[in-house]
Amino acid sequence: MTARKNNSAKHIRKPVADIIRRSPFKALETHHRKVNECIKALDKAVKYYVKEEYKKAVNQIKKVIELEHEADLIKGNIRAHLPKFIFMPIDRSDFLMLLREQDAVLDYAEDVAVLMEMRNTPVPKKMQKDFIAHTEKVVETVFELEKAVHGFVEIMESSLGHKKREELKQIIHNVHKKEWEADQIEFKISKQLFNLENEDPIGVIHLLKVVERTAQIANHAENAADRLRAMIAK
Repeated sequence: MTARKNNSAKHIRKPVADIIRRSPFKALETHHRKVNECIKALDKAVKYYVKEEYKKAVNQIKKVIELEHEADLIKGNIRAHLPKFIFMPIDRSDFLMLLREQDAVLDYAEDVAVLMEMRNTPVPKKMQKDFIAHTEKVVETVFELEKAVHGFVEIMESSLGHKKREELKQIIHNVHKKEWEADQIEFKISKQLFNLENEDPIGVIHLLKVVERTAQIANHAENAADRLRAMIAK
């Protein structure tokens, strides 16, 4: 088991280190692609969980945890190989804060996965549609962030002009919009859970935590988008 992990770490470290030597911005995109893989697996896990197909959910939960670990290796490589001075119109600290927010997306995805693995709590029938809709909206928020990261990398590496910056600002606005939409669904679910009667209180608390942690994924995607906006404004 340890040998497999070490081999996996070497496999990830070398190519990512090569990418960083060429461009820390391309490495940022590599990290976000792993974020997306992780979020896709979480989306599947939630859908299986809501349908009470718990064994299938666990398979996806394991993928989430594995992908979060792989992304951590990429993040570690970016930090280890990032030059002290980035010869671009941004501060190194701003770049690292952006990376931290992307990493927080993964951390909360793993939190949701672990919470679901801890307890098989049936989602009330009348709330199942909203549960799935909430996760899907969170996923959309993260995917929209990927578009923003890609646009940011294009600007940083190609010195693209005003038009491209305006396009990026619109994508960032879309991230905010989707996060707000996710918030509305979260509020609806939370209100319903708080008003459930004759339900297992531990189960209610468990579902509330799942919803709250899922919402944090979108919150940190929004934070990352704000970091991008601050960097292109300088």
